[in-house]
Amino acid sequence: MKLVILGFTGDLTRRLLVPALLRLLARGEVKDLEVLGLGAEDLGEEEILDRLEAFLKGLPGAELSAWPHLRWRTRYRQAGLTPEGLRRALQGLEGDAVFYLALPPALFAQAAEALGALGLAEEKTGFRRLVVEKPFGTDLASARALNAALHRHFREDQIYRMDHFLGKWATTNLLATRFANRFLEPVWRNCHVAWVEITYAETLGLEGRARYYDKAGALRDMLQNHLMQLFALMAMEPPARLSAESLRARKVEILRAVRPIPEGAKGFAARGQYQGYRDEEGIPKTSRTETYAALKLFVDDWRFQGVPFYLRSGKRLTEDVGYVALALRPAPSGCFGEAEPGYLVFWLKPGVGLYLTLYGQSLEKGGLEPHVLRYRPGREPEASAYEELLLDVIRGNLSHFPSEEEVEAAWAIVDPVLKTWQEGEPEVYPRGTDGPRSAEEILEPGHRWLDLGRMARGWR
Repeated sequence: MKLVILGFTGDLTRRLLVPALLRLLARGEVKDLEVLGLGAEDLGEEEILDRLEAFLKGLPGAELSAWPHLRWRTRYRQAGLTPEGLRRALQGLEGDAVFYLALPPALFAQAAEALGALGLAEEKTGFRRLVVEKPFGTDLASARALNAALHRHFREDQIYRMDHFLGKWATTNLLATRFANRFLEPVWRNCHVAWVEITYAETLGLEGRARYYDKAGALRDMLQNHLMQLFALMAMEPPARLSAESLRARKVEILRAVRPIPEGAKGFAARGQYQGYRDEEGIPKTSRTETYAALKLFVDDWRFQGVPFYLRSGKRLTEDVGYVALALRPAPSGCFGEAEPGYLVFWLKPGVGLYLTLYGQSLEKGGLEPHVLRYRPGREPEASAYEELLLDVIRGNLSHFPSEEEVEAAWAIVDPVLKTWQEGEPEVYPRGTDGPRSAEEILEPGHRWLDLGRMARGWR
């Protein structure tokens, strides 16, 4: 099989794709793989590979034992993203091939059109698959236009939309835990769940991504894709089987069941911008880009009718934590006093694991106290999600890749908020806090965000 990487000299390839390939090779999970790297740089193959090798040697955790083998099976060619430019580079390509668009989003449609114009989407001598990185569009209209452009030459079952959150162990464990334990099914509904919180908090700032981030913002960068996928996995009905067709159908169904966010989004969305964001290199002094976004979603279905789902993500916050938490309804107050809700938490970072809080009798004080059960198998390497997803692409498994309908349904949910946020200013919040105060205003009475500092200490 040939893996053709368009954008071979970019940061994505050297930081994530190549390290993932090295780990797969070291474990013996891929065989007979040849890599053809295409890029705009007019440099010789040896110089390109020397530069990549130097980068890998300075990258923590890189599996360098497999590098000699991968280098031997890698070729580099300069190529423009036109039929003429790609014809020279891909002349004579036969057999199974995966085309990975490790390119700026504005070039996705152009690259797919050039490949299609050369007949490279046709499966005459083997399968042909197209991998497209996020962001998949910037709003509903652009997502539809990109889907239409890809489908001019590629079938939907040939298109793999990469959302690395779906390859994370924490995400696949959420799915496995929910459906492999039958006793959870009666609990997984509105009579036992008061609310659900999905949080991904970062202490980091832009880290050299100012040009991209100021155009995207937190809502597009995190909530529309990553957190919306986690929401769908939490809220969807059980699929008939864990196949790509069943999973995709269930996720589309639940995304379309989300109650439309009302015009103005008051009480349903909050945005913030960390103090000093406009002083960052490459950021306009008048930027209104949000570095923090929060949404409240309701699902109009039988399972979670009336249960709010709170999604939030932000930069320069107090802790680097990510989790999905179900707040479990407490017993009636007349039974054991004023009981607090218990929580079932699926950890995303700093490590992966489960965290269950139940209430029981205190041995020393009397009354109720929380009893915490923890399962913490360890930390997940950054490139591991790409390992799993690359394997899925090679094997033809679409289970962990959003469909055209999923992408468009997710954009339809956030589009009203994007339009509202074209006006006004995000609330400025101090660095090292839990975010803007306005995020509290979208909570239903009696609900609360989990404290990020407390959550970090609970993990440690």
